[in-house]
Amino acid sequence: MQPLKNPFGIIDPDEKPKQYQSNPFDIQNDELNENIKLGDNVENQEDKHLLFDSSKQYPQDIIDDDIPLLEDLDITSPLLIQQRIMSVLFFQKCDSEYLEDPDLSGPTLIVASLGLLPIFTGKIQFNYIYGIGLWGWLLLYLLMNFMIQQQGKQIEFYKILSYLGYGLAPIVLLTILSLFLQLNSSFGYALAIVCAVWSTASVSKTFDTILGLQHRRLLIAYPLFLFYCTFVIITIF
Repeated sequence: MQPLKNPFGIIDPDEKPKQYQSNPFDIQNDELNENIKLGDNVENQEDKHLLFDSSKQYPQDIIDDDIPLLEDLDITSPLLIQQRIMSVLFFQKCDSEYLEDPDLSGPTLIVASLGLLPIFTGKIQFNYIYGIGLWGWLLLYLLMNFMIQQQGKQIEFYKILSYLGYGLAPIVLLTILSLFLQLNSSFGYALAIVCAVWSTASVSKTFDTILGLQHRRLLIAYPLFLFYCTFVIITIF
């Protein structure tokens, strides 16, 4: 039996250090780029820069598959909602996407504003706004489909909701003014009529564009005017 060499761990200065095999997975930092050594498993030198390489170009299809959060939740972006509200307020030409597939995020925000803003003046009008709004939307949906059925067309209910909802944007401005001004006066009545006509003209133009009402635009403008007058009356009183 041979005695153990150096049983107390004393280092012999004459002893040469053992040469250990380099770690095939040894990670080194070189000029802020960390490269990984894969040893004999790497066939090409380009494969050594797979990890921690800031210059690596990822496939374009992987980047394109990332869906924005608002789009994933089926919520219209605030910028697009702002553009559509501006198109109603300034009679601008609506984008084709809005005409073909309108959203309900903007109208929901507008109707919520009509219900929340009067709270600052001590008025709670949610029941009137939602009640009149739903009945008005339903009646206008039936009326418009009745008018265009001879043309073989049909408009979906959610489109009616979207167009009429965006048309309430001028009345939201009237509601904001009611926080600072007393609208129960001659000036307030005149301003209310202007807002009702403003909303009617904008929405009737949209329906004329998508339905081709032509000379029947004034015929649909009359029930629209009555519809928006109800919201104006709620705002003033």
